[in-house]
Amino acid sequence: MNKFTITLALGAALAAVPAAAQDTGSDNSGFFVGVLGGYDVINLEVGGNDANEDGAVYGVTAGYDVQSGQGIIGVEAEVTDTSISDGIGNAGLDLYAGLRLGYVMDDNDIIYLKGGYSRLDVDLNNDLEGIRAGAGFEHDFNGFFGRLEYRYSTYNVGDILGIDANDNRHQVVVAVGAKF
Repeated sequence: MNKFTITLALGAALAAVPAAAQDTGSDNSGFFVGVLGGYDVINLEVGGNDANEDGAVYGVTAGYDVQSGQGIIGVEAEVTDTSISDGIGNAGLDLYAGLRLGYVMDDNDIIYLKGGYSRLDVDLNNDLEGIRAGAGFEHDFNGFFGRLEYRYSTYNVGDILGIDANDNRHQVVVAVGAKF
């Protein structure tokens, strides 16, 4: 009798482990805030010549997502800075506001595309305005999230001494934060 009870108890415990590991079907709608950091490359193209600088990017992000079925649509804003301060116009604060469209792969994993307006402060007595596009992966941890994201921004510098110039940047960032 004891062997049967122990076997039954062990079987019930083992069967409960996968059930406990399954998520309850959480909704990914709501506010989020987080911090981010990563690798930043700025490329200035003047005529046919390129100049590159790289460094670290760091900042904060906030937004609101709405889930409908397996789709996500959200708005987000970021304020970031960079360690790039020599050479290419002394890059400074970057302000971003945009949309995020995603697909909920399961209750905890989201893949997404993003795009929007970006404004880069440079030490050229003006700010550069442009657009940002990116893609990422998000994993949720019971009210918290982690993200891995690639993004590309392009800015129209205009003319430098009568030569058409463009500034673009590539970033790979990780972000962690909380959802409300």
